[in-house]
Amino acid sequence: MAGKKYAFISYSSKDSSFVNNFVKILRDMGVSYWKAPDMIPAGSNYAREIPKAISECEVFLLLLSASSQESIWVEKELDSAVRNRKVIIPIQIDSTSMSEMFLFYLNNVQMISYSDNPENAVVDLKEKLEFLISGQQKSMLKQKQTVSGRKITAEQARRQNALSVNKIPTECRYCKGDLTQIEVGTYRCNQCGKDNYDDFQTVRNYLEKHGATAAVIIERETGVSRRVINHFFEQEYLEIPKLSSVRLSCSQCGAPIRTGVLCDLCKSGQKKGYASNSRQTSRGTWHTKW
Repeated sequence: MAGKKYAFISYSSKDSSFVNNFVKILRDMGVSYWKAPDMIPAGSNYAREIPKAISECEVFLLLLSASSQESIWVEKELDSAVRNRKVIIPIQIDSTSMSEMFLFYLNNVQMISYSDNPENAVVDLKEKLEFLISGQQKSMLKQKQTVSGRKITAEQARRQNALSVNKIPTECRYCKGDLTQIEVGTYRCNQCGKDNYDDFQTVRNYLEKHGATAAVIIERETGVSRRVINHFFEQEYLEIPKLSSVRLSCSQCGAPIRTGVLCDLCKSGQKKGYASNSRQTSRGTWHTKW
């Protein structure tokens, strides 16, 4: 899979029958995927290959069921995806309610319900994957970069990126020197010793210093485009503070929301028959969730 964009599939082996059909759906979409044990090389092991595959994937597909919620491996994989700030798409394949642990991880993540309407679920999944894997903006990285003390190619650097449109630095903004990644989102120059940041960390640092701020001001002060800031918001990496009077509209029912594009009731499917409302992400006032 080196150099290829792919989706990591997290599932319980008890759901293998569904997974086999799901893989065929991905193939029909033209989407590359990684799943254990098929992609684990001979002589290697789960504990080595699974974290590596998650760290390099473009999107994390969680097949959510009663069995997967009881699987210690699925729990470990989900935890790894969260720590690596991966885009997570939960796909509910049965009618089982989420446990407290999965609710903790996925409370603000938009669910695709395959069990309720398989045809619509496939359409929704295809649209998401076409953006995240096939149709997303190509990386602007053209220079070599040093990460964790070793030189890597631009493509390898892009694949280590945690968010799908997040731009990471390829050289020091101060002296053009080589960079070493010292933690997620932070890259230290080997020549001048100054820290450089990817787009998400740049916005996060600004919000931590200045507090809730209009997106247009964040764009002006940080140089990160409003389109990228809005993407962080829609993927629920940013949210409007509770005490702010600013609210966005749920794209399905129009209810006020602080992050994402749907309210909790629409995510759970409890609201039906509402007309779609336009999103207002360009007017928000943001802060960091973390």
